[in-house]
Amino acid sequence: MIEASVGQGGDNRAADVRTVQWLLLRVGIEPGGIDGIVGPRLIAAIRTVQDRFGIDPDGRIDPGGATLARLRAAPARWADSNDWPEARKLASLHPQFRRQVVTLIDRLRDDGFRPVVVYGWRSVAVQERLFRAGTSKVTFSFHNAQTPDGLPAAWAADLVDERWYWREPDAHVFFRALGKAAKAQGLIWGGDWKFRDWAHVQGRPNGDLAAVRRASGA
Repeated sequence: MIEASVGQGGDNRAADVRTVQWLLLRVGIEPGGIDGIVGPRLIAAIRTVQDRFGIDPDGRIDPGGATLARLRAAPARWADSNDWPEARKLASLHPQFRRQVVTLIDRLRDDGFRPVVVYGWRSVAVQERLFRAGTSKVTFSFHNAQTPDGLPAAWAADLVDERWYWREPDAHVFFRALGKAAKAQGLIWGGDWKFRDWAHVQGRPNGDLAAVRRASGA
């Protein structure tokens, strides 16, 4: 899962650091950013989880070490990702899809819009809640896609203009622009569906959902 040590005195390779940051967030401990950078806040978070597990709080996580093993085995305690900052929502997207969404946001800004991500990745528990509330038609969506290790790798995002969100008629001007720009990149726009999901874009066709769900272990 990580190739080298992360934290106090670690090798601190960016990809490994991001993995540790996600693992800490997964168990309800705030690591700071999901940015691949080690700082005092991340080291403090590592020590916090080590204290929780009864492990010597040396502030470092090693491949094959006890802290990593306990983190991977611990039950998930995700907070609602709707409350995450924009950078974290973008970080929660599958890398290939993230690049497309960043480009999409840049193009919409060039056209005078102010797009923000409402949802990137979200937990299955949140998805099931939305299903019960009638705001989603499925209990697993591309928003729930994750790595085999259970870390966010969403293939869907919901975008709105921060001035209007879903408030008509202005919001619809944005959603039409969103759909046009998304499809120009080969993305799928939820506004084309019978169940209109105006803010939704995704990077995989609906026919791939079962395969994505299996790969996510959900």
